[in-house]
Amino acid sequence: MAQPSVNTPDKTGLTYWMDRVLEQHTKLDGDWSPDSVHDLRVAMRRCILIADVMRDLDPDASWKPMRKTARRLFRQLGTLRDAQVLTEWVQKLGSPEDPSTVALLAELQAQHERNRAAAQKSAEEFDRKQWRSWSRELAGRYRHMAADQPACESVLLEHWEAARESYRRAQKSRSGVAYHRTRVQLKKFRYAVQNFLPSMYPLWAPDLKFLQDVLGEIHDLDVLSRMIKKHSELFDETSRAAWSEKLQGERGARLQQYRAKMAGKASVLWTWRAGLPADRELRSTGLARLGEWAYFVTPNFPRVRRISKLALQLYDGFANSGLTGRDSSIEDRFILQAAGLLHEAGRSRKHKAHHKESYRMIRRMKPPVGWTKKDLELVALTARFHRRALPTLDHKALKDFQLPVQQSLLLLAGLLRMANAFGAKAYRAVRRLEVENCAGVVVVRAEGYTEADPITSKMSEAKRLLEFACHRPVHILTPGAQIGAPRLVQPAANSHAA
Repeated sequence: MAQPSVNTPDKTGLTYWMDRVLEQHTKLDGDWSPDSVHDLRVAMRRCILIADVMRDLDPDASWKPMRKTARRLFRQLGTLRDAQVLTEWVQKLGSPEDPSTVALLAELQAQHERNRAAAQKSAEEFDRKQWRSWSRELAGRYRHMAADQPACESVLLEHWEAARESYRRAQKSRSGVAYHRTRVQLKKFRYAVQNFLPSMYPLWAPDLKFLQDVLGEIHDLDVLSRMIKKHSELFDETSRAAWSEKLQGERGARLQQYRAKMAGKASVLWTWRAGLPADRELRSTGLARLGEWAYFVTPNFPRVRRISKLALQLYDGFANSGLTGRDSSIEDRFILQAAGLLHEAGRSRKHKAHHKESYRMIRRMKPPVGWTKKDLELVALTARFHRRALPTLDHKALKDFQLPVQQSLLLLAGLLRMANAFGAKAYRAVRRLEVENCAGVVVVRAEGYTEADPITSKMSEAKRLLEFACHRPVHILTPGAQIGAPRLVQPAANSHAA
């Protein structure tokens, strides 16, 4: 992965952009110039992008209403901004003495007045007090996410994938709509880099800004071309042909600039990709993003994180003792770690049977880059069986999987169930777990556990599931205890037994 720049932009972060919205909204009062409208839309667009990212991770916060409020004003300003931009193009390409130029400017001026009235009404309805309240509420939640670089890289990978897919489709269709969609995705990628991976922004911003501007001008020319066709009564045949030639010439020149940047092995797309995690790191970055979602939806995330660590200690102990399947078709450790972080997500929806709600919530998630729907299905099943009724190989939720996967899932569920049992009492926390394979007996040594501690029902069920999954008895001991061997009693020589 490329080394990031040490320089970071000052203009970044949710608090900055939400404050910027209020500042530009104040300036807008009485000043509806193109620059004022543009600056307010720029600030609102950043807030909308941040809300789009965060509401997928933090569904219970106020991201959705904040985004809805921003988009309402943003769209009204957009129609006004379109009329302003098209006016600039007509003034640039047309001649003041040309009747068609005069007619086009008159039509655009009429549109501008209509759109300004609608935008002014929307700006007056904008609730500044509520906006400040959202800024205070959401700032800390954004900072927590933005501080997790692997999770942020996962977000960037998703936006990069979307931009590459839009570019591929535009190469196929070569339509104005496809190029516009590519511009939208590149714009989102640019704003995501700026706010979630700012260390890379100084390196990538020039090319991103250039492509955004070029594709934006292509879109403006396409809109102006459609407007000329719609109002064909304003033109005679000669002036219409002249306008068409000018627009095609301007569009073609910009399309060449775009293709020079994006085509071939030297494409800036692959330069950006080289600065993001390599394929071998996608599992880890995706796991970090899943962990961020769990942080926001889990009521007691520190406890969940402790249980996840205990589960991984158990898994590593089983793996080092040769007790895990070596022909498994799934990446067991990642599945277990994700299930450990997500297994109590259902508590945010309901208290009883929260393991079933966790199962449903995990299955509905969109997989991060590097993960698949099948991976999340396995995570959901592992989390589903971390408590209550013990699963069996003929359970309806497992029947669609092949036998090796079923056996791996039962083992993972048993490990998570035992870690959950050890983590049940925070006042006597088990700090570390070690596993030994002693002559066909699995010994789990728990640091912090005492022989006086009773075997709870949770621990008993976890033992039963682990014994079923690994086909060996499981003993729980303190670190220094020795496993007892049965004594063979021989009868005495002078026995009076019959």
